[in-house]
Amino acid sequence: MVRCPHAAAMVSMLTSNSNRILYNMKKIYLLLTVVALSFSACSDHYMEETNTDTTKTTSIDPNAQLTTCLLQTYGDFGLMDTYRSYITGFTQHFAGGWNVSNYAGSVHYNDDQARLIWDQYYSIAIKNLRDAIAHTADKPNLNAVLRIHRVYLMSVLTDTYGDIPCLSINTSLEEGTATPAYDKQEDIYNFFFDELKTCVAQLGTGTDNVTGDVTSLSGDLDKWKKYANSLRMRFAMRISDVNETKAQQEFKAAVTDAAGYIATADDDAFIKYQNSPFTLYDGARDIDFRVNALGEILYGQDPTSPTFVCATFFNYMKDNNDPRLYSICRHYNNIKRSEIKPDKEGNIDLTDEVIAYLAKQGQDEKPCNVGAAWWNNWINGPDNLEDIPTLAKMVKLYPEVGYEKNNFPARMMRPFLSIDFCQPDRPGVLFTSSEASFLMAEAITKGWSVGGSANDLFKSGIKASIQFLNKHYLTDDALIDQADIDAYADNILAANPLATKESAREAINLQAWMHHMMNPAEAWANLRRADYPVLVDRSKLDVFTSDFTYDDENLTTPVRLCYPILENKYNSKNYSEAIERMNSKNKKGEFIDDWHKRLWWDVADIHVE
Repeated sequence: MVRCPHAAAMVSMLTSNSNRILYNMKKIYLLLTVVALSFSACSDHYMEETNTDTTKTTSIDPNAQLTTCLLQTYGDFGLMDTYRSYITGFTQHFAGGWNVSNYAGSVHYNDDQARLIWDQYYSIAIKNLRDAIAHTADKPNLNAVLRIHRVYLMSVLTDTYGDIPCLSINTSLEEGTATPAYDKQEDIYNFFFDELKTCVAQLGTGTDNVTGDVTSLSGDLDKWKKYANSLRMRFAMRISDVNETKAQQEFKAAVTDAAGYIATADDDAFIKYQNSPFTLYDGARDIDFRVNALGEILYGQDPTSPTFVCATFFNYMKDNNDPRLYSICRHYNNIKRSEIKPDKEGNIDLTDEVIAYLAKQGQDEKPCNVGAAWWNNWINGPDNLEDIPTLAKMVKLYPEVGYEKNNFPARMMRPFLSIDFCQPDRPGVLFTSSEASFLMAEAITKGWSVGGSANDLFKSGIKASIQFLNKHYLTDDALIDQADIDAYADNILAANPLATKESAREAINLQAWMHHMMNPAEAWANLRRADYPVLVDRSKLDVFTSDFTYDDENLTTPVRLCYPILENKYNSKNYSEAIERMNSKNKKGEFIDDWHKRLWWDVADIHVE
């Protein structure tokens, strides 16, 4: 049948090899039924026969849709600019590259960078999940898994933007609406709790197999139950400052549920990606989500602007003798960028030699500050290349390459993110036993009756966090010895950090922040909820007007992202209502989409110094 697009949301069907999915070729929601063109000159029967391609399937396997929706979570290069440009900078994990400096570091809003999570998730995953849920009433196990992942993605969306279309998007076979309402975040969270509880009860009631599961859970329904309960724990803690009674009830219900929660590394939930060549923007356009696109974008495609570790993150590790420091932070001479995968040829590791050189000079390492690119506050490389023996050797062996040119030696003085974290087959983290331990420890310090020892859980969370890096990211000499892990955890606990409720909140969430480095959405959400660790006050740092754009008078770090600009055009009524509920006004007294306005569950500012 010939179809035409609605003005607000064009829907099309894309067939790609064996993995066929519903896909929006333009923008926004893909929640809707398309409108069929009518032709007075031809009968419906004739047009149906003329426009039916008998070589194409007329149905889509919901398991295939599940696969696509899971892989898109971290595999869609088309949405990763939002993480690189804003979220990983807001959390102060990374700094120094052009993108993170020009957007997050400069508090410069750009719709093309900020709307990508909204655009991509709504137009692909949320659309396909809606369709698949509607067509799996006879497959209760698959139906529940689809709904759990829908909750996960909706949590990323609401924790990023605030009030969003969620409950207003039906998951039935009935026709949707081109202009869904923006549901209040409180209502969305209540839906999360009810939906996850329902899904846990539903799992195992059918005989259908979940064959499209590409997570570490591998279609195991018992593990999916644990994962759903773990999400309930996360969301309960998220609302604990705005509604502690509800939070405590939901948390305890999840912890005590007979199905259990993710308490051991064997049950860690993450999406599995392939060790295949990077897909980049072409892959995103082709719905090719096979590799971890977060690692792709942090690696970068420009050797002059890779990802550097932020001074805030670096200093926390250095000041606490954290054994992760040089497993995460490396000094490279990186003369080129591979479009296949990170390799040692293009990233010559000079870490030990740079550290030795700085020690000889009586100098400290100088990681990039928030808002400063690697070239700001310039630091020189060694005047004598022999001070970095490997670099000197490479220059002599391959003088035509230019290892010593184009500021490569100066750039190597800044600590980079290790390429171990940028490989295409790294996990897309959903929930880990380390996070569960941290949540349990904090719950106990709040006085919630959930059982266990806060100190023991805190210590096990620290150890599990580092062991997770060993198992899934680090290679060769970067692997951290168990003895060092144990000693670090013992040293942290020796200071009695859980002595008071506030010190416990700070200590636990510092470790959670470090753990969530490669899970930017959760890192930012939990940071805003806990208000720890103490970050650097961006408003008191340098600006570099010759390099970056500064168009916000308020240089404090934003606490949400603005809605896509086109929402005001295509869904104006509901968009305006959401903006009015935000209750922020400009100098003219007009309601504005304010990215400095805290979300419903975010009741206080992040601690800064």
